[in-house]
Amino acid sequence: MLVALLSAVLAAALIYLFVTHYNKNTVQQPTAPAQATVWVAAKPIPQGTPESLIAAGSYFKPTQIPVTQVIGGAIADPSQLVGEVANSTIAAGQQITATDFIKAPALAADLKGNQRAVAFSFDSEHGLTAWLTPGDTVDVMVVMKSSTELVDQNVPVLQNAQGLVVLKLTDKQALLLTAATTKGSLWLSLRPALNAKSSIKVNSVGS
Repeated sequence: MLVALLSAVLAAALIYLFVTHYNKNTVQQPTAPAQATVWVAAKPIPQGTPESLIAAGSYFKPTQIPVTQVIGGAIADPSQLVGEVANSTIAAGQQITATDFIKAPALAADLKGNQRAVAFSFDSEHGLTAWLTPGDTVDVMVVMKSSTELVDQNVPVLQNAQGLVVLKLTDKQALLLTAATTKGSLWLSLRPALNAKSSIKVNSVGS
């Protein structure tokens, strides 16, 4: 009986040690859910807002969320939206997806606020169309029968395609230049790329 009792105690001790060892080394503790970084709208983004303005205005912010909460198409890097515009209004806190943006028309992406793109038709002599490239700046003159007037200065060139030159203007400049075409023919003069200076004022030239 004594031997049987000792055997039972020994068996119980062995079972206890086994269970304790199993719990510590075999059973896995629950782990935290995997995290992912997504970009969300820090504030409302109106439809048509270009990515360049969004980046400059800190409309995006990175946020860590569980992988299970990431929606399909969520962007991991906002640089993939360069040159695009918001396809619809995006609410604050909304995850940014690739389908929230579309490729912007080249001209619209270069404009903001009161800026306008206006195209004028020139020949090579009047518009330097064989040499002008996007990014150049020009002065604009109107040549009439008995006089020449300088009507605008330091105007950026957006496009030059086969004599059709697109200028970046304010809405007020657009009105003035289109009105000037009724007085005579427009003539462009190319400005230096760096350190351009002017010795005359707009509307002060006559001949």
